[in-house]
Amino acid sequence: MKFIQFAPVILSLTATTLAQDFCTSATHSGTSVKETSNKVGTIGDVGYELWSDSGNNSATFYSDGSFSCSFSNAKDYLCRSGLSFDSTKTYQEIGQMYADFKLVKQDISNVDYSYVGIYGWTRDPLVEYYIVDNWLSPSPPGDWVGNVKHGDFNIDGAEYTVYENTRTGPSIDGDTTFKQYFSIRKTPRDCGTIDISAHFAKWEELKMTMGKMHEAKILGEAGSTGAGTSGTADFPYAKVYIGAGNGGGAGAGAATGTSDTPTTSDTPTTSDTPTTPDTPPTTPDQGQPQGPPQGQDQGQPQGQPQGPPQGQGQGQFPWEQFNQGQPQQAVSSAEAGGNCAQIWGQCGGIGFNGPTCCSEGDCVKLDEYFSQCQK
Repeated sequence: MKFIQFAPVILSLTATTLAQDFCTSATHSGTSVKETSNKVGTIGDVGYELWSDSGNNSATFYSDGSFSCSFSNAKDYLCRSGLSFDSTKTYQEIGQMYADFKLVKQDISNVDYSYVGIYGWTRDPLVEYYIVDNWLSPSPPGDWVGNVKHGDFNIDGAEYTVYENTRTGPSIDGDTTFKQYFSIRKTPRDCGTIDISAHFAKWEELKMTMGKMHEAKILGEAGSTGAGTSGTADFPYAKVYIGAGNGGGAGAGAATGTSDTPTTSDTPTTSDTPTTPDTPPTTPDQGQPQGPPQGQDQGQPQGQPQGPPQGQGQGQFPWEQFNQGQPQQAVSSAEAGGNCAQIWGQCGGIGFNGPTCCSEGDCVKLDEYFSQCQK
């Protein structure tokens, strides 16, 4: 995915949330734009992106922040909408960040891995992050998303499993090494308010350092390890904002804050494709992912979310081709290390400095950047 050059424009954003429960009554409003090819753009104060690597796809974005994602026979597809920043302020300096969302799934088929929630990047340090509140696949993202599993934590009133990963590949700053952070909700929800800053704070308690904000967007991503995925993920309500949260979606109140907003230039200056998280299992078993798909090529846009969401960014999670990360089996913090990689772990590839032997199975070359321990 291509990245937009963001100017350090500071706007005072004041948004009044109507006294209603958007989980029961929400419709798209405002002006809209329909994109049918890979595109990074803005509509009003909202930044958006559509990315896919194949298929017949589209996305409609609205000036109120809502959006609708439609995909057909796509191997990896993502669309997202929210706030863009100029990488000069930390999340503490920007203010408390929240997101309200409502998801409506329509005719979803052949989805092997998926992320629905919050996606973004920071710089200094370079971090790609995901807060996953739902998924379009039969099973949630599993241990393959990271090589360190920090455990289960209560964050903003719900249980999330937190993972960390170190990855070398496409990013918002080109091919380089960066961190990936994940919070994956134990119980999916179709609607609610996400306290984004609460996840950032928990990560930093775990020594998962955040940098200066590049973006925070509501993400819908779906991927297939087979012929391609199809369906519609509609977000009739989607807002990322700074200020007071809505308590899960039922409250009212003003959200006031300052945000570095991007210029409205549609001409990208750097590749902004997401990396894709380690790929998910090929055959989910009763809600429990088995292990990353064999031979899945996760090349997502550089700087975009990773697919099985490694994000953004963008891609390889398409996230604009950012998230093309290959899956590795996560291990606990205490187990991390050792002389040989565990099953499904990375065991070779350009830029990889870890173990090149396998404690179980064989080291199979999937592409020049990634070899994996497989049975």
